[in-house]
Amino acid sequence: MSGEREVDWAAKRYSVENLECLALISMLFGVWLLMVSTFAFIGVAGEIAATRRAERGEGVPGTFTALSQTCSRGECSWSGTFTSASLPGYIVEDVDLRGRGDRPIYAGSTFPARDVGSVWFVQMEGGPPEWGVPGGIGLLAAVTGVAGVGFNAAVLWGVHGTRAPRAARRRQAGERGGFTLRALVDRDRWGWSARPGSSTVRVKIARSKGRTLGGVAGLLSLVASLLLFGLVWVVFNGKITWAEQVAASWVLLFALVLVGVAVQTLRLMLVRPRMWVTDDEIVIWDAVLLWRVLRIPRTAIAGVRYGDEPRRQVKGGVAHLTPFREELNLVLRMRDDLSLPARRLRWGNWFWVVLILKDLDPKRGMPQRGRPVRWLCLRVKEPRRVAIDLDRWLGKGEKLSPSEFASVDHSHYGTVRTHRGAGGARVKIRGPLPQPVLAEFVNEGPGTLRALLRRTEFSRGAQVMACGPGSPPAMTVLDDRLVSDKALTKRFLYVESDGRWTVTISGPDRAREFTESVTGSGPDVLSYQGPPGIAVVSCPDGQFHQVHLHGPNLDALHGCDPVVSTAALNPLPDDDSPPNWSTFAVPAQAVLRVRAADAHWQIDVTPLDQADVDAPAQAAEEGTVPVPPTGRVRPFEHSIAGDRTAVVRYLGPPGTVLFRSGDVFGLLHLDATLTPIRTLALPDGDTEIQLRPQTLLQVTGGRGTWSLQEAHNLYSSG
Repeated sequence: MSGEREVDWAAKRYSVENLECLALISMLFGVWLLMVSTFAFIGVAGEIAATRRAERGEGVPGTFTALSQTCSRGECSWSGTFTSASLPGYIVEDVDLRGRGDRPIYAGSTFPARDVGSVWFVQMEGGPPEWGVPGGIGLLAAVTGVAGVGFNAAVLWGVHGTRAPRAARRRQAGERGGFTLRALVDRDRWGWSARPGSSTVRVKIARSKGRTLGGVAGLLSLVASLLLFGLVWVVFNGKITWAEQVAASWVLLFALVLVGVAVQTLRLMLVRPRMWVTDDEIVIWDAVLLWRVLRIPRTAIAGVRYGDEPRRQVKGGVAHLTPFREELNLVLRMRDDLSLPARRLRWGNWFWVVLILKDLDPKRGMPQRGRPVRWLCLRVKEPRRVAIDLDRWLGKGEKLSPSEFASVDHSHYGTVRTHRGAGGARVKIRGPLPQPVLAEFVNEGPGTLRALLRRTEFSRGAQVMACGPGSPPAMTVLDDRLVSDKALTKRFLYVESDGRWTVTISGPDRAREFTESVTGSGPDVLSYQGPPGIAVVSCPDGQFHQVHLHGPNLDALHGCDPVVSTAALNPLPDDDSPPNWSTFAVPAQAVLRVRAADAHWQIDVTPLDQADVDAPAQAAEEGTVPVPPTGRVRPFEHSIAGDRTAVVRYLGPPGTVLFRSGDVFGLLHLDATLTPIRTLALPDGDTEIQLRPQTLLQVTGGRGTWSLQEAHNLYSSG
């Protein structure tokens, strides 16, 4: 991953929109607004009743004495003391005077007034009623009430949105059936009865302690808000009126919700989920998210992956078997869609959905009733070990027969055709060639011989041979795919030389055979007769050389691209400089085509059982030991890097690995016989690939730098 990609990913992950507590904060803020709206509604109810009594001239008559003036935004109000005229000793202090109109007031002035039942003001006798303050308080009550309901409704709507479509719910209802006594005693209904006797793989499903505590803290915050509300209620309300009862009715409903949340919190904290792996299936029990035990047959699992869910678009749904939106570390990929026995959103389990509502798609990842999924994501302890063990468990039922070459049945086997000429001439090779053929060139002239394979008589063609004067006979493979992707009935070999030359066309039987070591100079074709092994080609002079792999029938194993290709190096400073060498895998009965410009080279092959015998010991050093010139396999678990071709064995868990190669190196997947079975990466930059433990890889190319690194280490820290 480039630096820009890492920054973009981090910015997306830690953006404000992705805060896990966003929905919980929204709910807490909504509760606070409802509390404000409640008190505002109680206040406006009292203000409206008192103002209406003032409008009708009702209330206790008395005298208001002005004491102090308060001005705000150009308006001034007077506060003072009200003394009743009919009730001896009835005095109200620190109340405002309303209804004075434009009458001038001075400190110490007295005015006839009436107590209309408000603790905030008294009404001047005969003055007009003032509706501005009740209107302002009413507007505050309305705004805060609507906002509080809106914040909580948005959260509840998101919870409602996590439900599966109606068709999916009907489908699961049909699978589940109605409530019967038989269904109640079904062993899959309860975790203690569905538990297998033993587990092949030791697995523990983990819950995030931080997010569990966060959920508990959120619950306690809601409880504390209700207690605070009740405390304020007791302090400021001596007598409960009908308006107060109506305004506080939401508290009872919210208290019932908290009871359900408390039940689900205790279930999450006390009843841990379980996962068992038997010989034939995986058994998962999660009382919070699943209403019954989930059984997944081994034949239904296509693969295991270590790390979070796939970041690219995948086929099928993705389900997170966790009540939190937390870091997941194990993914089970199904062959077909799987229907989860997900619970309904009831009995308080919706509260945990609040913790995952952090985007515009709350359905993403939430287990839903009847919703088919193809990827099941979990959070387990020791995920690396579990992923490797599960991959090994899946491989028990696989009987992979190693790739074997077909018997040699070449159309030119045992056939030799010799063509002689001088100067520039064309050699017409007639008839269809179901397999490539060998061509041996002998240059008898004083100049350089060049040969081009052409599709037509005067086409440009591809150069297949160049050998200087006095060089030994040079051999190569002629393949129609070098010039055409269609079957040809004839092709032309154009030879350019200053003297006489000889070209011999034959089958693979004329290739030079070897078993352990072979040397040569210039282009040549070799037939390897030993067991599968790791080869090292060395060129002491550091000159250009290439190696192509072919089957026993001369079919190219890796397209037309070389498995080893090194450009000419700078002149060596002295004779003690190390030789130029490259490592590659050689299957049994393989044919090696070497291209070199009159350079001396040597190939040494070590059998795989000897080259890979100390893989665990080397894996502990994780690539710190350089590739020795004896042809050993390089193991790695987390990361590895190199500056030339290599054979690599992956020892990590099944998952995504990032191959960084620039425009020089490619990557092949090898089977048990070291035969390339598919191309994983081309030399065109960074490539993400999926690997299983013990996978053998061939890094192809020349000189430069390459690296392999577990991709989940780049995206997550857990």
